[in-house]
Amino acid sequence: MTLPLIIVVLTLFLMLICIIFDFKLNIKNFSISIYWIVCLIGAIICISCGFIKFESFKEIFISSASINPIKILILFLSCTSLSVLLDKIGFFKYVAQLTLQKAKSSQTKLFFVFSLIISVLTIFTSNDILILTFTPFICYFTKRANIDPTPYIVSEFICANTWSMFFFIGNPTNIYLSTLYNITFIDYLIKMVLPTIVAVIVSFIVMYLLFRKKLKKPITYEDEEVIKPNKIFLIISLIGLCSMIIMMIISPYLGLDIWYIPLICAVITYVATLIYALIKKEKLIIFKDSLKSLPYEIIPFLISMAVLVLTLENIGFSKLFGEFISNQHIIVVGIIAFLIGNLINNIPMTMFFASVLGTFTANYNMVYSVIVASNICAFLTPVGALAGIMFMKILKENNINFNFAKFMLYGLIISIPTLISSLSILLI
Repeated sequence: MTLPLIIVVLTLFLMLICIIFDFKLNIKNFSISIYWIVCLIGAIICISCGFIKFESFKEIFISSASINPIKILILFLSCTSLSVLLDKIGFFKYVAQLTLQKAKSSQTKLFFVFSLIISVLTIFTSNDILILTFTPFICYFTKRANIDPTPYIVSEFICANTWSMFFFIGNPTNIYLSTLYNITFIDYLIKMVLPTIVAVIVSFIVMYLLFRKKLKKPITYEDEEVIKPNKIFLIISLIGLCSMIIMMIISPYLGLDIWYIPLICAVITYVATLIYALIKKEKLIIFKDSLKSLPYEIIPFLISMAVLVLTLENIGFSKLFGEFISNQHIIVVGIIAFLIGNLINNIPMTMFFASVLGTFTANYNMVYSVIVASNICAFLTPVGALAGIMFMKILKENNINFNFAKFMLYGLIISIPTLISSLSILLI
């Protein structure tokens, strides 16, 4: 048990270091993050040293069960591809410009309206995509208006990672645990409505109290012409997204595996927009940019994590940890998951807890507590989620003074009451 555990812990530690310091491998015009390469090497060592049998490794990828990582990847990337397409069409930027026009010169009004827009868009798309899309816009706008960007970048990040709990398509961690425990789209929604709303209210109150003085300074922003996205592209993309959500809601009644639905909707949407572009002789740059912007690094990362978790299962560590967790209150389980998520990132944390919960008869409240923790753990440090890593990178590129310590300070103040309140609501 000792050597395999050392290899897994060392791999996760090195991954953590790579994430914190954003180590990259630069090859000509390409820049590759190293954190997933570290995980891949660790996984290869585990297989090569026989810590897990190759047959066991192969089985999890050819299994017809919903936990199959390939199905999870197809589900996540298909959902994300629709969000990316909407981004490249200009939908998110269009909504942001309209938001600014409505806010006029009041920062307080802008703060409320902007948070509302982020929240609504996150429900139907992806927290990662919104953070990638809106963070550069916030940097640009706040510099132009000569106002402190802190309230807006914090609000954006918190709202995106809170509302991502609402639907299970909002975060790959939601998808992973929901499919593992055969939680349907509608069952998930019914259970998570109240915890999400409570988390949103608590986090927003805390944020407003933190930033109310900063928001008193007036805006000196000059109106820009609102650039409308191509109407047909937008209609096709929104129909694809709405169709996916509706089909996922009714999928249990159709007898369909849920991972088929986003794949079919994404393929049809992309083909429809491609056909329209060819007919109208529109530029195809939208498709190239959309496909290039997908988070492909999650593929080797998720597969490697599956291997590391399987290694912990084989050596009995998951069972040992499960004996401890099985006797804990769901709030304690959520807090432990929250803390571990900030040590090793929320995706490997979720995979580890999926393995641990499988060692005993876990009740569904315990599963949901890990789902809550996997979303809110993004608040505390940038390590908590891949979105946090991307978020800090964008701020650095735009010369925004928001370092690790400042992120953690605001995260500590906001995350604790949000986590406790949302976990408490699960008891109802």
